[in-house]
Amino acid sequence: MRWIDLLRFPLDSFGHQKMRTCLTTLGVIFGAFVLAASLSINEGVQRTIERESSKGDISRKVTVYPRPRAVESKAAEDVKVAGRMSPSRHERIHKVLAQQARQGNSVWEQVNLTQERLKALSRIPHVVRMVPIVGSRVVTTMGNRPEEASVSSGAGETPEFRKRVTVGRSFDSDDERSVLLSEMFAYRIGLIDDADLDQAIGKPLRVELPAQEDDGPSFNVSLAGRSKARGGRDEQMALRQLAWQLPGALDRLSLTGEEIAALREAIRQESEGVAPGVVEDNFRVVGIFREMTEEEEKEAWSQLPADTDLVMPRRTAVDLTFRDPARRDQGIARAILYVDDIRNVQEVVDKVEALGLGSQSIVEMIERERLTYLLIFGGMTCVAGVALLVSSLGIANTMLMSILERRREIGIMKAVGAANWHLQAIFLIEASVIGLVGGSLGLLLAWSISFPGNAWVRSMVHSDMKVHLSGSIFAFPAWIGVTVVLFTVGVTIVAALYPAWRAAKVETVSALRHE
Repeated sequence: MRWIDLLRFPLDSFGHQKMRTCLTTLGVIFGAFVLAASLSINEGVQRTIERESSKGDISRKVTVYPRPRAVESKAAEDVKVAGRMSPSRHERIHKVLAQQARQGNSVWEQVNLTQERLKALSRIPHVVRMVPIVGSRVVTTMGNRPEEASVSSGAGETPEFRKRVTVGRSFDSDDERSVLLSEMFAYRIGLIDDADLDQAIGKPLRVELPAQEDDGPSFNVSLAGRSKARGGRDEQMALRQLAWQLPGALDRLSLTGEEIAALREAIRQESEGVAPGVVEDNFRVVGIFREMTEEEEKEAWSQLPADTDLVMPRRTAVDLTFRDPARRDQGIARAILYVDDIRNVQEVVDKVEALGLGSQSIVEMIERERLTYLLIFGGMTCVAGVALLVSSLGIANTMLMSILERRREIGIMKAVGAANWHLQAIFLIEASVIGLVGGSLGLLLAWSISFPGNAWVRSMVHSDMKVHLSGSIFAFPAWIGVTVVLFTVGVTIVAALYPAWRAAKVETVSALRHE
């Protein structure tokens, strides 16, 4: 039997069983469609996550912040467990008591973002830029009008922030003695008209940064069962005044000489040190910036709090902050590290953790989200596999029915010299054609559905989250097409193995007698 005959017989069978072949192929098309759609969405969503997260260098950012750490953990003393109990219970209780003892003996310290640690962060391998973020409350004076304001740093030099500058310019360097005003702060200090904003450019602005100071002598005070922490605002203010006036009123209290001396010594120890001062300097207004739009808030990680009134160059703000001796030890709130490549982010995070500081990066969030999507799309792929399994049962049933209907034809082929493998090849080729056609049409259907599906998803995301997705959430790389077609053909061939074996086992004589 020639190879052309092996191809002709399956095609003739399709012509004689049009309806059955169409229904069987439809089942294969549905299974291939679900498989192609799930693989396409899985690939497309991962690409979308990587594409969106890479905008504006977000994926290469590592946020660093202070964190407490245990600098000493004394060994717990030998813990004794009283009472008679089973060995397993004794071990459990002993373990908990020992752990509590170790925790109680631990000494903790706050690892702050001081100047030395900021320099250490900038020297970490793969860190191309370190941006310290400073946020403080200051008192500003333009002309003769003082106004309290919040000042931040770290964003004036970024391209995203430069788009928000509506009047004047942004910073030329990160250490120039200049400042940017927000539109709302400018409005608060009397710069109402557009002409006022233009005239403000170049004017001096005095900034006073109150030094860190104690709240005064600390006492645990309770009046009528209400402590300072539990009282209302008026009561707290009254207790605060009492604490401040107490040193001058000790002689008028009904206390012994020893008690008065002890209180004076405690107050003297609390009050020792240099009196707090004010760090102040003059800056030049170079620009006015607007608030972020809703779309900008969705698409970017803003380094500035929403209520920022002033923005300073980062080095200028850090220098101003660290002029205060108390703030040198306290450090700044956070810093942002820019890594040269997303593949090196985890290495930088490990280096930051080794310094005792806390860190956060979008890479960690991406990995968590990726795991969630993999679980979801893994379930979708299982559904596609079940659909193809059901289709394979339909193929097996179709082949078995075809054997019964073509029993006499099979007997004639065997009588004229067809070998068993010829008959097996005919049925396997027939199944392969069904799988090839069904897989290709299912893949084509998934590709066609991706266009309206992508438009619907993008409109839904924009409506709910005000985010414009770039690109498609469906992706059809070459490997998806090859995988879907080969997998579909493989499933149909496996489904046809038993019918092909049955066809080869048909007895020639009994088949010729079959009507």
